[in-house]
Amino acid sequence: MKQKLTIPPQFLELLRCGLWGTTPDSALFRSLTSEQWLSLLLMSQQQGVTGLMSDSVLRLPEACQPPGQLRMQWFGYNHAVRHQQKLFSTARNEVLGWFAEAGIRCAVFKGDTLNALYPVPGLRMNGDVDLWFPDADGVERAMALLRERGAEVRHPGNHHALAKYQNLSFELHYDFLNLPFSVRVPRTLIQSEGPVFSGYRLNPEADTVMLFTHAAHHFIETGLGLRHLCDWAVWLHRNGSTPEVQRGLAEIRRLGAGVFLTEFTSLAVFLLGLDFPESESLIRRSRPERRERLLRELLLQGNLGKDHLEQKQRTPLLAFYLRSFLRELSLAPFWPRYVLASLPHQVGRTLHLLRKHP
Repeated sequence: MKQKLTIPPQFLELLRCGLWGTTPDSALFRSLTSEQWLSLLLMSQQQGVTGLMSDSVLRLPEACQPPGQLRMQWFGYNHAVRHQQKLFSTARNEVLGWFAEAGIRCAVFKGDTLNALYPVPGLRMNGDVDLWFPDADGVERAMALLRERGAEVRHPGNHHALAKYQNLSFELHYDFLNLPFSVRVPRTLIQSEGPVFSGYRLNPEADTVMLFTHAAHHFIETGLGLRHLCDWAVWLHRNGSTPEVQRGLAEIRRLGAGVFLTEFTSLAVFLLGLDFPESESLIRRSRPERRERLLRELLLQGNLGKDHLEQKQRTPLLAFYLRSFLRELSLAPFWPRYVLASLPHQVGRTLHLLRKHP
């Protein structure tokens, strides 16, 4: 029997308070040992939520904060994430300015536009800047311009190009979905003005489908952690009652991802404390055993499948892909249509490795 994974109540308290901007209950932290504080820090790093939780730690009374060096580690991470976000925003805005001057249309999507939804925007961990270019020649024009300005640019695949400028990575996308079947969403650009981000973003209906399907396919293919569950929670909290988001949720169901939608949202409600008027209808069909399997996968795999990628480094490729293939099949009930559509690629990759390493 598999060991049941649990989340320390102190971890959940710090995460929820960082997510919703509330003050943690100090009574939970009065008797924590250094080892327990270190365990909380390591778990937060694996899940990509240390920035959020560090702000909660620093709002505790001094007597309830971590001792000595551990407190400095939490404080240092809080400061480092804020500083990184400032550098991140400066480089992003510079590149977006180049594109605007050259008449190259693009929309920022994924994590960079989610920051503004958090109580302290600078504490959500960002990895790179994802840009969608709606015009047919948009990616090629962007690549040429970035090369002119001294950025490193390469084109590793069919879906996007990669660029690096000022130590910041940019993904230049031909499409913002890249699913193995067609999706019915608006492909218009929406102007957004705010203190955290100014520029073009996706239509909220398309944004809803993109945020959800991005999380869902990562969950099935490589793994997912609590950071993306937090993103889904704040997105629904801020926008879940709008007509655009409701249409996006209907499209998600049409795509056959209703089970993952139900259980992912139910975790946001029961685990993170998400509260919005339509949540009851979204999670009505939730089943405890599916919810527990989903949570177990999130805890095991970590942020964007961190554990999955580490296994790839230390396991023979054939064994790794065979194990991944079986794992994806076991997760098919969460989104059967996606797993079925992905089977030809998975089988082809495994057969190729079998021929290469008989």
